[in-house]
Amino acid sequence: MSAPWQPAQEARGLLLVSGGTGPVSTWVRRGQVACQVVELGAWTAVLPTERSSRAEPPYDDAVTLLAARPVPRRLRSALGFFTIDGRAVVTVQGPGWRSALRWLVWEPGVGLVRTPGLELARPSDLLAAAGRPGDARAVAEVVGGRDGRADGILTDLLAALALPGADLVGPGVGLRGQVVAPTAQAVARFDARMAEQARHRTELEENS
Repeated sequence: MSAPWQPAQEARGLLLVSGGTGPVSTWVRRGQVACQVVELGAWTAVLPTERSSRAEPPYDDAVTLLAARPVPRRLRSALGFFTIDGRAVVTVQGPGWRSALRWLVWEPGVGLVRTPGLELARPSDLLAAAGRPGDARAVAEVVGGRDGRADGILTDLLAALALPGADLVGPGVGLRGQVVAPTAQAVARFDARMAEQARHRTELEENS
């Protein structure tokens, strides 16, 4: 089902997936974040429309949860462009069976930030997922400096990768497509799974 649109002042993110709006909407319904689904030529854009996900804390940050959600192979390649805590966060998943979710994080005044525990995305990974294999220097130049703002870095990356959606990564994005909400069943399954994992971790810690 679709959901009434609610502007998300702090929910800043754009996920581009290689699938039509129908399959993408089905995928959104199976998640935990209400999103706009917008056709952009060969890509479909997924944009969070609420600050909070439908999941229980600590999984209630909509942008972070969408950024970390694996995209199924049938909808890949997929590239995400997010602003999280003032940082530009880029995610990429290629079309292969074993293509892991990779991350590129850029912070104003710092530049590229190492993220222990996360697979690092290289400029060549972004180009390959965007269908633009070739010289990665243009992409490397965008993220190689320390100056600028997260929104600007994301916009420049989209341009360097020749991808659509540059007008969707900044603040004040209005309604551009259908808003699709997760089903109650999908949210309940996720919450139950996370609660079980938390209990398991607690048991391991108590027995260690």
